[in-house]
Amino acid sequence: RWIIDNTLEGQAIICNTDKRKCYPEVTGYYIPTLLRWGYRDLAFSYAKWLCSIQKDDGSWYDTDDITSYNFDTAQIIKGLIEIRDLYPKVENHIIKGCNWILSNMGQCGRLASSTIEIWGDKKVCSEVIHLYCLSPLVKAGEILNKPFYKESAYKILDYYKTNHYDEIMNFGMLSHFYAYVMEALLDMGEDEIVKEAMDRVGKLQKGNGAVPAYHNVDWVCSTGLFQFALVWFRLGEIEKGNRAFNYACKLQNESGGWYGSYLSEENPNEDNNYFPTAEISWAVKYFLDALYYKNIAEFNLLSDSFQEKIDKKDGRYRIIRENVYIESRSRNMILKILDVGCGKGR
Repeated sequence: RWIIDNTLEGQAIICNTDKRKCYPEVTGYYIPTLLRWGYRDLAFSYAKWLCSIQKDDGSWYDTDDITSYNFDTAQIIKGLIEIRDLYPKVENHIIKGCNWILSNMGQCGRLASSTIEIWGDKKVCSEVIHLYCLSPLVKAGEILNKPFYKESAYKILDYYKTNHYDEIMNFGMLSHFYAYVMEALLDMGEDEIVKEAMDRVGKLQKGNGAVPAYHNVDWVCSTGLFQFALVWFRLGEIEKGNRAFNYACKLQNESGGWYGSYLSEENPNEDNNYFPTAEISWAVKYFLDALYYKNIAEFNLLSDSFQEKIDKKDGRYRIIRENVYIESRSRNMILKILDVGCGKGR
């Protein structure tokens, strides 16, 4: 409901409730989430709007339509790739976007930013979040038969692993941004690095499930909590994931959204300076993503108890087969049954 209430003219999600302007980056990476949860029409309208605002050079700009970003452009490509089968017109937009991102790649593999000032304080964010740009390049390279995209993505990965290893391994920025890095590395198959780094994050998790927004504070970032939960679910660390997920769910506002940050009960006098009074659109997206991976992780935990096959003598199988046979004879055609949602598909 929050997503629908905060979609402007059916085209794009807002930035936050204090800045009710269309946010291209978040609109882009909402598309896979919307498709996953069955909101195809909304995902389609998001994609059409994003295609209409792409710049001539292939990039996308920020909420204020001032500056282009590698990160934002990559998140939009992520969404367009996922809706490509439903909306083939996105293909050219994907190619232009990938070409623009890779035009910013140096010989060493670093992704240069349009302006160096965008990162601000490295204790908050860092260009290492460019790792989150790589999986769409890999996927675009595979589906569009453009090996250069994939090769470049792994070159960029090697650059950041080599030159920013300490940043990757040590939780030293806002949890929301650090979790981008963790998920990005999982997407690129770097499970062992992520497991080691998340073990360190886990040492900061409190008994109630909260993980601080920074390693040296008590207040929490709502999105960071859901992202950490998502990463733990993907690693199979269900207990840690559930604790973080459940704590974050309890923070949900009556509107269905979340503020960017919340004070802790044990330390209410801190300065939680990450959108403390504005509901941010990306928190809802990562709630839904975390819930998706929670469902997968918990199913995998139980999956061994599900039978792989059903006996042909089983009465449930026989009655279906007999009815299909009778119906096929009456229509003089071969009919098939599609069985959806029964565990392993037996």
